[in-house]
Amino acid sequence: MTPRTTRARVPGIAATLAVALLAGAPAAVADAEEGFVPGVDRLTLDDLGGAPNRESLDRATTRFDPAQATTFSLEGAVTSLEYVEVEEDEVVVTLETDVLFDVASADLSSAAVERVQEIAQELPDGVTAEVVGHTDSVGEDADNLDLSQRRAQAVSDAVAAVRPDVTLDVQGRGETELRVEESGDDVADDRAQNRRVELRYSGTTPGESGIEIQEHDLEPARADFVPGDAPRVEPVEDAEAVVEKVVTVPDDEGREEQVRVGVEPIVVRGSVMRLRIQLTPLGPVDEDEDDISVYAMTGRGELHPSAVDPYALVSYTPVRGSGARELGTNAVFTSTSVGRTVRYEVYLPRPLDESRDMLYVNVTPRWPTFEDVPLVWD
Repeated sequence: MTPRTTRARVPGIAATLAVALLAGAPAAVADAEEGFVPGVDRLTLDDLGGAPNRESLDRATTRFDPAQATTFSLEGAVTSLEYVEVEEDEVVVTLETDVLFDVASADLSSAAVERVQEIAQELPDGVTAEVVGHTDSVGEDADNLDLSQRRAQAVSDAVAAVRPDVTLDVQGRGETELRVEESGDDVADDRAQNRRVELRYSGTTPGESGIEIQEHDLEPARADFVPGDAPRVEPVEDAEAVVEKVVTVPDDEGREEQVRVGVEPIVVRGSVMRLRIQLTPLGPVDEDEDDISVYAMTGRGELHPSAVDPYALVSYTPVRGSGARELGTNAVFTSTSVGRTVRYEVYLPRPLDESRDMLYVNVTPRWPTFEDVPLVWD
């Protein structure tokens, strides 16, 4: 069973891309300490004369003229988190729960309540509907079963508040009915599809016939090309972070490593919008203090950035550049040390609704949602 969404194909659009390589300031290594083995032991920033300065970073940044720009495609980067299907005479409205609930939570956000109640208004009069919660396969079976039940109940409560005429049967099925297999390079997306609440009801009531389906076909919004900043490495000192949280690094080994994560205002330029995320390791990550990458801080493969319109239930994921790579900072080679902030940057499709003044941001599936991140229409 596949989601009813449209992944529109559009021509490539020119964009400028600056590729930055972090280069340390030239300096001679101090006299070796006793026991130090050159070429074997790890050098620290102090060994190299300290952190790179603005001048050295500028020398390490390659800039491309627009005439030699990298192209990118918006294909598949705008999707609906709500879709409708018909199974014989039954209508199934599926809501992916990452935008409805925070991690391990069954509390609906105010925006999610608003959208669920809009959906509830479309139910036939006096219908009996099932509200069924599902999770992914991560975690204990009993915990997933309980979470799915509580999430289904939260959606049911929101529906009942505006549709007292509807009879609701609430069920939680945990991880027993995965929508898709969780494996391969797209396992994070697979798990997101499996975390869902389904609203199931008969398409007809006495005196009615037929089933009306609201389509959710989405095409990216397009605008004139606007040259702008591109993913690069630079120190982050005074840049504004409008939403900030201290989070735990996704880890299956029981370590409690923490990172302070800040999200800067999202800037819309032409057909894309720029999302900047600041990460500051508050202690060693993977037992490393001086060479901590974005890849390590976000859980070695858990990095899955997106912006979400919580009212329309629309998700914006990174656009693809040449070579089918995401147009963003290299998460492996962008590194920092304990207490120093590094910026991760990625480009997403332009919002469909130009009246929006904020979006929600997700960085990894195991971190809380960053709500009410302002949009700047440049």
